[in-house]
Amino acid sequence: MKMKKFSRTELYNELLTSTLKDLSEKYHVNYNKFSAFCHQNNIPLPGTKYRMYLKMNKDTTGLVEPLPAAQSDIIYFDTESNKKLDIENELKDLNDLQKTKQIEQVLSEFKYSSKRSLSSKVRTFKKSVKEWKEKYPNDEHKYEWYKWYSDEKKPKFMENISPKELPRLYRILNAIYLVLDQLGEEITDDFTVIIGGKDEVYFDIVELKNQVEHKITKKEQKALDEYERNLKIGRSWASKPRIRKYDHLYNGKLKLEFNDYPYHAYVKDADNGRLEEKIPEIIINFYKAYISVRNKRLEQEYEKQKKKEEKERKNQKAKHINDEKARVKKLVTEAHDYQTAMQIRKYASTISNKKYKDWVLQKADWLDPSVARNDEILGLRDYSNDLEKYLDDLLKMEDDFDW
Repeated sequence: MKMKKFSRTELYNELLTSTLKDLSEKYHVNYNKFSAFCHQNNIPLPGTKYRMYLKMNKDTTGLVEPLPAAQSDIIYFDTESNKKLDIENELKDLNDLQKTKQIEQVLSEFKYSSKRSLSSKVRTFKKSVKEWKEKYPNDEHKYEWYKWYSDEKKPKFMENISPKELPRLYRILNAIYLVLDQLGEEITDDFTVIIGGKDEVYFDIVELKNQVEHKITKKEQKALDEYERNLKIGRSWASKPRIRKYDHLYNGKLKLEFNDYPYHAYVKDADNGRLEEKIPEIIINFYKAYISVRNKRLEQEYEKQKKKEEKERKNQKAKHINDEKARVKKLVTEAHDYQTAMQIRKYASTISNKKYKDWVLQKADWLDPSVARNDEILGLRDYSNDLEKYLDDLLKMEDDFDW
């Protein structure tokens, strides 16, 4: 069992200036367990009113209880139980028990070693970093201008890591690669991680920085002296040099972040261990990020399919309406032709010329949809168009043919 030592007095004083949540993150311990730990050791927790007054720089006297006396000022927090990972529960939304069991097994067998040689994947990535540094040794501005006109990309993780910590970066990437590769996931040469065969999980590794007071450089001091001289000789228009108040220096602590919406999480160097010692926690976060990315993709695919089906439904409905309209139009045409055919037959009864009368009756049978005679010249009557348009089309076809 691993225990973390605290001073009751120091912890009480920290709680006067920082929230319990801030301290649980600082010491990398579970918030609820840390709260219970404070209550068990009789350490008062400042309330909301105290926090509000503190923020407003108001007098907080009497708003928080004094620290009660205790037999010993030294207390211990169990960090071992806090570190144990319930992988099955953490990845319950993966909805793949077989995969979860595989992850449990691989993580239980994996042992990090700083002496392990780098994989070919990481050596390839390391080479790309070296080549980029050789191409742009000390000229960031040149690259920043050039990248807008080129497909060339700066290797990942280089924006926020000092050269001193690059060896650590490679070892951490190596550990991540070895585990994910064993789990059957894909890692490209630029360290894009693809889980489940199709979902890219974005992550970044950054080095944290400390804020320190800026020390004025010789160049800045020279500019300040020049400014002061200008003021003394009456040059009121002289502009005071803008010199930053703080510098932000790399401190050697690394943080691995997952910042792709909607999943946000991080694992970082802390008192309870460095990233190298937290590979299982990192891998779990990769899969939790994957679950988020996968669910987002499935939701988008579902919406896309729903829109497609809705469009097809509307198209089918429009087609059905158009087909029905065409049937009604044909029906009206057939009824009209039937009526015309009956009129022609009535007219034929008045014709004395037998040859002409036979021709008239043939045309009546051609028009009549109940007979639908196949005329030796006109063929079968097409009832999709009314008679006048049909005959006009036939005349047009005949004219085109003659031409």
